[in-house]
Amino acid sequence: MLWKKYGLYLIRWQLSTPILAGVIWWLSDWNPFFATIIANLVGGLIFFWVDKAIFSVRDKSKEAKK
Repeated sequence: MLWKKYGLYLIRWQLSTPILAGVIWWLSDWNPFFATIIANLVGGLIFFWVDKAIFSVRDKSKEAKK
């Protein structure tokens, strides 16, 4: 189960790249430092929920042993 979560996390990590790059591109007229901050805030707003879903999946094999 850990490997499944890790795999989902790595896929999620790769999906964040185009989203963050898109925000930085959209804010290309801004100072790069501030555009990066905004992009990371947007990423945090989106991917907090994705990560929460990935890591809240229960391991049924462990529950069955209880």
